[in-house]
Amino acid sequence: MTDPVRFSFPLSPRMRSFMELRDGLRCLESARQYDQPYAWLLAASDVRTSLLGEHGRKQAVPELIGLLSAMRTHLTQLAEGHPEFRGKLLEACDVIEDYIESMRQGIHNAIDFFNQDALLSSYFNALKKQDLLAHKPVLSQSLNVLWAGARHKDILAGYLHDLHAAVAHLDVMLNDFVGWESRVAESGSDQITPDRGAEYGLLVVGLDPAVVQRGIIPDCSGNRLAIRIRFQQWKAGEIACDVDYDQPYYAMLVPVA
Repeated sequence: MTDPVRFSFPLSPRMRSFMELRDGLRCLESARQYDQPYAWLLAASDVRTSLLGEHGRKQAVPELIGLLSAMRTHLTQLAEGHPEFRGKLLEACDVIEDYIESMRQGIHNAIDFFNQDALLSSYFNALKKQDLLAHKPVLSQSLNVLWAGARHKDILAGYLHDLHAAVAHLDVMLNDFVGWESRVAESGSDQITPDRGAEYGLLVVGLDPAVVQRGIIPDCSGNRLAIRIRFQQWKAGEIACDVDYDQPYYAMLVPVA
């Protein structure tokens, strides 16, 4: 099948913290690569919130380490039951341990950078006043010139390199941990009832890219006992409308929480 577009929905607080950090790091790196200073500032603020545990979020690093440890436990158990894959599975466990050790110092350096860098501090203060473009600190008038001559983005990227690598590696492992199940949302809706004997932390919904290009987007609600999926269609300049026909999709429940 064509590689589907993946939509991840957290089923545990730990997984939610991981996904918030993952998305913030992705946006930060994208803004750095494409030289977008405002996007970089906004993403840096989001990553800082995840690392420090502000605005109702839990500190993301302990949650990330917990997920990495849970994944290592699952891989160890798989190795015991599948001796033919034991070598590769144990090698993957060693890689996880390396990530846990390597990212610690960089995180401390990044937090110091967030707290001490004048440009970021000025923007963070502007956000507290709901000033997304930072008009009051005059960043809107000077940012492009400051950005061209400074190394803020590269310094921070260096500090976050190992953390970003650990998050990206775990994200790939979570998305490859189990296989897809083909399902159909009758009249645009479906309900998934997870096995109560397992602790699931993540639901991944897959859709054909051509379907997503038509504006079809899944919306999920519920908890670990029952998950309701409803597909909507988003069209430019129109309000979202519910899909009223049978919509095929793929799903996987990841037993790491």
